[in-house]
Amino acid sequence: MPSALVSTEIVVGTLLLVVALVLLVTYARRRYISRGLPLTVCGLRMEAGKRWRLGLIRFGDNALEWYALGGVSLRARHRWPRQSLLLETPAPLASGESIPVIPGAQRVPCTSGRQRFDLALAHDDYTAVRSWQEASPPGYNVNVA
Repeated sequence: MPSALVSTEIVVGTLLLVVALVLLVTYARRRYISRGLPLTVCGLRMEAGKRWRLGLIRFGDNALEWYALGGVSLRARHRWPRQSLLLETPAPLASGESIPVIPGAQRVPCTSGRQRFDLALAHDDYTAVRSWQEASPPGYNVNVA
């Protein structure tokens, strides 16, 4: 009987180690992605009628970058330059489209060049994205006579 107990302890210990490793990788990935810049959770829908994909958006110096919430990739899946990004008026999500991770989410239609997509953002996060989009870094697109 001691061998069954030892085997159970090894399995439980291995599972706890895997869970701890997943949490550590998730934390390290999020810290690496943010690099000291603002980061928030949002939903992304590239085509109307498709399902929402959860991710993180980072307000970079010159672009808004979207990273998938799950996974280990450190590269942005989508990148929209500040100059070409157009945020339209937010609207409540349609009935049956709630996103549990984002309470009170609003659908924000966006355009970047010829690409159209929707972001699902909480009200405060929409305000932050709008402020970021309307502001610009010092010396950016400045005409000096």
